[in-house]
Amino acid sequence: MKYTALAASAMLAMSSASFAGFTNHYQVNIVGNTAYGSFIGARQSADATQYIYCASVNFTTSSPYVVCGARTAAGAVKSCTSTDPGHMEAVRGLSNESYVYMRWDDSGRCDYIYTSTGSMYHQ
Repeated sequence: MKYTALAASAMLAMSSASFAGFTNHYQVNIVGNTAYGSFIGARQSADATQYIYCASVNFTTSSPYVVCGARTAAGAVKSCTSTDPGHMEAVRGLSNESYVYMRWDDSGRCDYIYTSTGSMYHQ
């Protein structure tokens, strides 16, 4: 039993080591009514054009909302806004090590915002 646990621990350590250091610096892309990319991918791109962002806006004179936007290396620009509480929560969790995927409808309203934060988006 003791050796089984030791062997399982060793196998887990070896399998974890094979994935250590994995990175995925997504460049900014706009396809149809979607945009996606990672903050580090935009920052480390070869061009000085790309960006991707989301911001939480909360003025005392209006309802809170989020705005997300992106610009590709080719200069295409899109943005969307949302008052959805789930979108607002997702945006508040963003950091320098985040990936954002957004989708909007014909009126420019974000109808889907996906965010992910992890070591794979780190410099």
